[in-house]
Amino acid sequence: MAGKPGEAALAFDADLGHIAPIGALIEQGESSYRRAARALAAGRFEDAAQLGRYTVEEAREGHELYAAWRDQTRRYLLREGVAEKVVAAEQARLAGLLRLDDGAPFDADQRWAEFKGLIDDFVFSCGAGNATRAGEQLEAARLSWRDTHDRACDWVYGLQDAVVRHLGEARIGPLWDELMAPMYETYDRYDTNHTPWPQSIRRLVLVAAESLRGHLSGPGRMGDIEITEEPERWVLSFDPCGSGGRTYRDDAGEGYAPRMAPPYDFAVTEEEHDWAWNKKGICVYCVHCCQLNQRMPIGRFGYPTRVVDPPTWPEAKTGGKCVWSVYKDPSLVPEDAYRQVGAKKP
Repeated sequence: MAGKPGEAALAFDADLGHIAPIGALIEQGESSYRRAARALAAGRFEDAAQLGRYTVEEAREGHELYAAWRDQTRRYLLREGVAEKVVAAEQARLAGLLRLDDGAPFDADQRWAEFKGLIDDFVFSCGAGNATRAGEQLEAARLSWRDTHDRACDWVYGLQDAVVRHLGEARIGPLWDELMAPMYETYDRYDTNHTPWPQSIRRLVLVAAESLRGHLSGPGRMGDIEITEEPERWVLSFDPCGSGGRTYRDDAGEGYAPRMAPPYDFAVTEEEHDWAWNKKGICVYCVHCCQLNQRMPIGRFGYPTRVVDPPTWPEAKTGGKCVWSVYKDPSLVPEDAYRQVGAKKP
């Protein structure tokens, strides 16, 4: 159903291959929760319900990837010779750190089911035309997903911290190559020998926006992303990125506590590596963005798909955006984007 001019509506997007918000690229940074709330206020209950259901689809990637990466990283530790009792102790430490506020153990699948149940309740209230109740349920669902998402992400980060402590920092880049191998195969679609670059540009922006909305990026963790167009590139800014970026922050008002500080003490890079932009102070979880967006595509077909300017610890403790650039022509990608990952511009 189309909304009023300027309002959100969902439709099948051929580039994404599924239902998504319609609108210009520059409009794709707005939170789906915010769009749903606006639809409620306008009495557009069907649009609101559809947007509510869509927040589950935005979040699904994070839920599924975190479960897979957590299991794969645990098995990696065992395979590489870390004693089973040591891995069990690491898991127990994380379970203690990530207990729920009431002291109950964190169960990602159970919490995911609770989030979906809250969205179902929201949809029911939309059907009943109860905007007040629906608005309360939508906010409860967002807060539920934020809490679940952050604990699940922290578990992945915590296990990678264990890799650093037991196997060495140098293992992180190769580990991410292993974890993301299935994703690497899909990036061949961005090879200009297969797909015209203008078509890839749109998809690269849309996929990033959908994913980072699902991670609840932006101020207040609403899922807002800043998207701007410049003569040579599209720029996506996350303040903070809802997955890795938030782990640097120290802002009790927003509910943040740095994961690099006690009681977590999770690792950041202490040396320079091609797989971490040759920067120190990179959250080892954030390394996957370097591998996926720059280093791997340069190796596979000669240029990065997105160029990332990441925050670093401890500077980002008090703030700092993560900025992604999608260039309008691969030839416009600056030399520095290659140099920082140990490559040379063709």
